[in-house]
Amino acid sequence: MDERFFRDVLGHYPTGVAAITSMSNGTRPIGMVVGSFTSVSLDPPLVGYLAAKTSSSYAQLRQQDRFCVNILSDQQEDVCRSLAIRDRTDKFDGLAWRRSPLGSPIVDGALAWIDCEVADEVDAGDHYLVLGRVTELEVGRPGLPLVFHNGGYGSFTPRSRVLPATPDTLAQIRLADLARPVMDELTRDLGVECAVMAAIDDVVVRLASVGAPRIGSGPIQVGQRMPFWAPLGALLVAWADESVQRRWIARGPDGVDPAQVDAHLAALRRVRDRGWLISMITPEFEALDRVLTDLPDGPEKAARIRDLESRLGGPHAYDHERLEFDRSYDVRNVSVPVFGADDTVPMYLSLFGFPKPSLGFDILHAVERLLACAGRVAERLPR
Repeated sequence: MDERFFRDVLGHYPTGVAAITSMSNGTRPIGMVVGSFTSVSLDPPLVGYLAAKTSSSYAQLRQQDRFCVNILSDQQEDVCRSLAIRDRTDKFDGLAWRRSPLGSPIVDGALAWIDCEVADEVDAGDHYLVLGRVTELEVGRPGLPLVFHNGGYGSFTPRSRVLPATPDTLAQIRLADLARPVMDELTRDLGVECAVMAAIDDVVVRLASVGAPRIGSGPIQVGQRMPFWAPLGALLVAWADESVQRRWIARGPDGVDPAQVDAHLAALRRVRDRGWLISMITPEFEALDRVLTDLPDGPEKAARIRDLESRLGGPHAYDHERLEFDRSYDVRNVSVPVFGADDTVPMYLSLFGFPKPSLGFDILHAVERLLACAGRVAERLPR
């Protein structure tokens, strides 16, 4: 088989770009770039990468019992080129890095890092498959990954993503599929990202996403779940009966305070009259977003969310003051309902990725466009 033809065909499959790093004798950073990093096993947690048997860089890494995988961002092509140079002894010259818990280099600016102990080396033709047992891992910075495709480095814009179907999400994902084509034009024009949100039992789930912000932040995480109680998910109950609203409030941190219950009911009426809601960037919301994204589901995550919800400001988390055209705001997201049969709200649309700050005029223009988009989505829903 012709080697070039083999490479050309397989080059149509894009791969991520990762830097494999370690320390030689505990004192000198060493590393190499791979496009073959992959998750291997959840139990036990294993990852792997392929290294050419002729690689001089792997000859050094092979002498170590640990390594760190650095997932490079689309802003780190210079890092990639530095670490990819063959037979260079000063690959880390000019690169900022710090030590991982196991002592391997973590390159500044990496999207994520994964600390590993070498578990095995498997012969695979002219390569070795190196398996690593994961000891610790963490998300580094928001952004998009560097990819290798058709012989060159680049990035990608995830125009449309949807949560994989599971038995509890299938009905809602079908609704999200109807919404995504309508959302595409809106997100291209505004340079933002639009998410489809729906309630599944006692959580609100980001079912799908379309578009990407122009400001360089990473796409929001599809499949992210947050509790469906006050103050989160207000649009899903603003048009419901008061008994439903009271149950939503009672599940939240303010549910036992009569004054706060009344404040939430009044805020929901204002949201219903306005027809949309807005959330501003606050330290509490930023902390909540980090917890939702970074922590695995479990008791610790639930406790952290509960604590943060009590500090979001109750009704003020979703019932902001009237926007002024010429005033600037730091917007987390704006959301509008999508009405189904009998004026119910089976899902809502949220715009993320506004420039910081944004003028009230531009925000309100985006809201008008989003309301029109939601109306078109509603027309596509089964009645």
